[in-house]
Amino acid sequence: MDSQTAHENKPAPTPESPSETGRIPVSCLILTKNEQVNMEAVLRTLSFSDDIVVLDSISDDDTVQIAKENPNVRVFERPFDTEYKQRNFGLHGIDYKYPWVYICDADERVPDDLRDEIQQVVTNANPEHAAYRLRYKNMYLGKWIKNATSYPVWIIRLVQPKKVTYEKRTTNVHPIVDGKIGELQKHFIHYSFNNGLRHWFEKHNFYSDRESVEGVAVRKDGMPTFKQLTQKDPIQRRRAIKNFSFFLRGRGLFRFLYSYILRGGWLDGIAGFHYCAMISMYEYWIELKIKENEVDWSVRTMELSHQLLKKDEA
Repeated sequence: MDSQTAHENKPAPTPESPSETGRIPVSCLILTKNEQVNMEAVLRTLSFSDDIVVLDSISDDDTVQIAKENPNVRVFERPFDTEYKQRNFGLHGIDYKYPWVYICDADERVPDDLRDEIQQVVTNANPEHAAYRLRYKNMYLGKWIKNATSYPVWIIRLVQPKKVTYEKRTTNVHPIVDGKIGELQKHFIHYSFNNGLRHWFEKHNFYSDRESVEGVAVRKDGMPTFKQLTQKDPIQRRRAIKNFSFFLRGRGLFRFLYSYILRGGWLDGIAGFHYCAMISMYEYWIELKIKENEVDWSVRTMELSHQLLKKDEA
């Protein structure tokens, strides 16, 4: 466990019967960084829990203040270093009131049908299950962009913290689960553009920095095998395909053709076109930054400049 601690605004709640609170016996974890736009809505959508934990990466807006106004919220503040350390601290460095924890990003919402399914699962949980995965609906320009986002994408969100650890990886970390993984049939809603396009671009510029570092490491280890690319587990298969993409040239163009043409992003209308264009640009950034990390362009540029200057002097 990371030795770094976090500051919290109130002690852990004492156990009590769910019937005493009228809530679902599940804790919730939200990881935040400058999410004041989303805080009131995400706390409202998680109001079925009386143990909500906000793990904040030292926001400089009103994220923490808004969270502290809710009596069922405990706030921990921890400087962000790496994604896997932050997520593992969220699971292992905090004491929860209930054995099951639902992990929710600030720009996500839990509809009533998913809330009801979570209640059914945590009150009648299969003892062999250590986690549950579910799908989501990504929203843009007021509609679900189903095809452009390669739906369905399965994500592990309901976990027993002691049985789940996030892998040590630069970005796109996945949980390692000690036990069986079940599936929830309902969806959560993802409003990934709630903070505006500028925030989306800034966030993905940051992500592309980390992905390029990851890409360089993956390329050194070698291309994934056919067996890895075709394995049954959807999460592991998606990871292998992601690693394979680091070996592709023109990945931005490939991503656009794949998402817009092959996956039917065009069926999502103008929202699908814009989304496919933006996510393809993100992939293009990654490819450029991988090349920049593998070849020191600044040194090569200086060498070329010296050569040109020598020719001019001659």
